[in-house]
Amino acid sequence: MQIKSLIFYNRQGDKRTLSFELGKVNIITGESKTGKTAIIDIINYCLCSDDCRISEGIIRDTVEWFGILLQLDAEQVFIARQNPNRLNQASTQYIHFENADTIEIPELSELNNNSDINTLKDFLTKKLFIAEFTNVPDSGTRAPLTVNFKHSRYYSYQPQDLIAQRNYLFYNQSDPYIAQSIKDTLPYFLGVLREDTYRLEQEISAKKRELAKCEKELKEYERLKQDGGKKIFEFVEEAKQLNLLPVNQQTGSESSALAALREVLNWETTFNETTEGENENLKKLIEEKNELIKELGRINDDVKAVKIFINQSSDYSNEATQQKVRLESIQLFGKTQAELHNCPLCSQTIDTTILSIEAINRSLSQISENLTTTIQERPKLGSYIEKLTSNQDDLKKQIELKQNSIKAIYTEQEQAGRLKDLNLRRGKAIGKISLFLESFHLVEEDKTLHDKIQLLKAKLSELELQIGSEEKESRLNAVLNHINTQMTNWAANLDIEHQNSPIRFDIKKLTIFIDTLDRSIPLSNMGSGANWLAAHLLIHFALHQYFVKTNRPVPRFLVLDQPSQIYFPPEKDINQTGEINESSDEAAVRQMYDFIFNVTESLSPSFQVIITDHAKLKTEQFETAIIEEWRNGLKLIPIDWIQN
Repeated sequence: MQIKSLIFYNRQGDKRTLSFELGKVNIITGESKTGKTAIIDIINYCLCSDDCRISEGIIRDTVEWFGILLQLDAEQVFIARQNPNRLNQASTQYIHFENADTIEIPELSELNNNSDINTLKDFLTKKLFIAEFTNVPDSGTRAPLTVNFKHSRYYSYQPQDLIAQRNYLFYNQSDPYIAQSIKDTLPYFLGVLREDTYRLEQEISAKKRELAKCEKELKEYERLKQDGGKKIFEFVEEAKQLNLLPVNQQTGSESSALAALREVLNWETTFNETTEGENENLKKLIEEKNELIKELGRINDDVKAVKIFINQSSDYSNEATQQKVRLESIQLFGKTQAELHNCPLCSQTIDTTILSIEAINRSLSQISENLTTTIQERPKLGSYIEKLTSNQDDLKKQIELKQNSIKAIYTEQEQAGRLKDLNLRRGKAIGKISLFLESFHLVEEDKTLHDKIQLLKAKLSELELQIGSEEKESRLNAVLNHINTQMTNWAANLDIEHQNSPIRFDIKKLTIFIDTLDRSIPLSNMGSGANWLAAHLLIHFALHQYFVKTNRPVPRFLVLDQPSQIYFPPEKDINQTGEINESSDEAAVRQMYDFIFNVTESLSPSFQVIITDHAKLKTEQFETAIIEEWRNGLKLIPIDWIQN
């Protein structure tokens, strides 16, 4: 993948095309504030960036759409994204996208959001032939990371604020999680990891799960086999305690104990549970018993009342009889009407009736009548009491019967509960015995499990050897040694200290070390911007050389912004010509550009370099590589766009 052109559209539909040569060094030289620094951000925005980092100002005020035309091996791809300022957004996920053998750059009216960033990312991932690879951290503290096109861009950009940085080497390395992403994905882009690593890792995971299951089964079987004899007799004793086996059954040998346990499995559990009908019957009996008790209470009250009445009438009768006997014994008064006119003492006739005698006689007559009635009713009361007493006895018998029935049900339920609990215990014991006999049988019969485990271990060793950490580490060291050797050889062509010492890239720390005789010096401890610039150029060109020679799935372009700034800052360009007057700085800049040209040509046509710089060297090679010069009013954005 190389960049054929950048295209800009304004609101009126005008196009500004910035074209590049494939497989060569392309230089844009110019004054400050002409748009050079925005080139990287524009390219990255078109190539799947989630956010738009193009600086606010003239460019975002005038451009409606940003476009890029890519050249792939056998086709071209055109991508355009709308300026988010026009949408009052920070960014947009929608794009205009098309691909064909040859693409004619469309007009503004033809642009539309026909795709999105995720679709474009997947498309470019496949077009670069980035294999399906997921980095799974060994520690398990981070989520797995699947490699895609976005991870391949870290080695294609060197912005002005990065190219001479002492703490970071790669694009966006200072952003959260990016440094770790580079560490996780760079081994893949270097070809250290197999293309089919993802498939192999999935197969390894499946084999490990199967092995763990088999080993667990074997461990359990071995435990059962070792403790089997002891367990057999323990289960026999438990079965005897629960009456599953006769207490006097002989189980002296292991075989006889096993036979006894197998008999236990044929035992049938009977649960004597209280049914719903029995509960209803109990309720009915209790209600009938209560009614009988109430009836007995009423009869008891009647008997008591009759006995009280009889006692009272007997007392009255006895008293009245005594009085009558006394009166009759003295025969003081007669019983005839004539006698009522005779004096009871002298028997003389009296003209008037003696009232007291009449009253006494009348009372005596009433007493006699009452005594007669009382004597007549006594047999009836006795018969009534006998009837009530008989009813009392019947009710007491019925109540006793009901109580006995209720007690029988309670006893039966209590016995059923105890039997249910016992049966539950028996059921548990039978279950344990059944599981034991099944496992014990498997231990005796299964002879293939151990062989299966050995085969799984052999297969795992074979798979892990293909992607093993030691193998990966060995291959990575070999690749890094090649890159380090190349950087060390190139160091003499750049303005860097300790040129005779080995230069080493540390992938775990993502920095450069120079190994002197007495110490290793990291990039952050090297003085001078010239050393920092040289380190950035060395690692990026060494990586791209390796990518090209091994045909790794990485874009074949590198964009450098202001590489000469440490030698020739814009304030030194008094005449605004870009020419360097200082001899030492001019030599260092020439040396740097010679290095860039030489490496790019050695990789031609498979590698493209785009440089935006303030400097302008008076060499044929440099001047031939200039595609545009932005001075004297010429800028990235046409002057008439700005005026309009």
